[in-house]
Amino acid sequence: MLRCDTWTGTLVPKAGMGFPRKKFAAAAVAGKILVAGGCTRSSVVEEYDPDENVWRVASDAPRRRYGCIGASADGVFYVIGGLKIGPSGNDGSVSASRASGAEAAHVYASSMDLYDVAARVWLRSRAVPGGGCVVAACGANGNVYILSSHAVELSFWKFNASRKSASFGEWSRIKSPPLPAQVRLDSTVRFSCVGVGDKVVLVQVVGCIDDLLRRSGRTERGLKEGLVLVYDCAGGEWTRGADMPEVIRRAACVCVEC
Repeated sequence: MLRCDTWTGTLVPKAGMGFPRKKFAAAAVAGKILVAGGCTRSSVVEEYDPDENVWRVASDAPRRRYGCIGASADGVFYVIGGLKIGPSGNDGSVSASRASGAEAAHVYASSMDLYDVAARVWLRSRAVPGGGCVVAACGANGNVYILSSHAVELSFWKFNASRKSASFGEWSRIKSPPLPAQVRLDSTVRFSCVGVGDKVVLVQVVGCIDDLLRRSGRTERGLKEGLVLVYDCAGGEWTRGADMPEVIRRAACVCVEC
């Protein structure tokens, strides 16, 4: 692992995780970094203490996921979406051993597991309404925001993550991100999002098909990449930001207060 000093741009090597992972969920919660998923041989969740430069085993996840997304809100680590890998663990209300492969994949792609970091317990798992495949998620303004793909359209959801609220755990479908008219989705589209204050910044990190190029008969596969959209959590509206000057494919986004 590397620590980047955002003031100087320097990189400092830090202790590595105890378990090899690929396409895993990660989030900062209460001054620690938690990771889960992406490990074929274990469902272990690890926690990094930046003050001690030490990784510790925090828990075992109820589902073993690959390609999942991490988010945090109100002291809870959210492990969202992805694919099922390896034998099933403690899957809560869903028994992967009784489900078909397709059903199990659907459950993983549109669900999230909640880990209370302070209490060291897993809360009840939640399903994202409407199914689909979760392609981006982040915590912002006391909520978890989730973008789901339904092959030809996107849906955008808000999960009330404030545990002291009477409406904790409630879902709301909110305005979907407005893609340019000439762009259509396909199975390769990828987004990354991050909460910045009371905003959600959505960055397109793998291209959509440019339908105008496709219909013009040009042989190359036209792609639109680097699109940046900003959602105002208070106002409920999207605005378009400046496109990224350089696309870093499949990048993850983080917010650092300076």
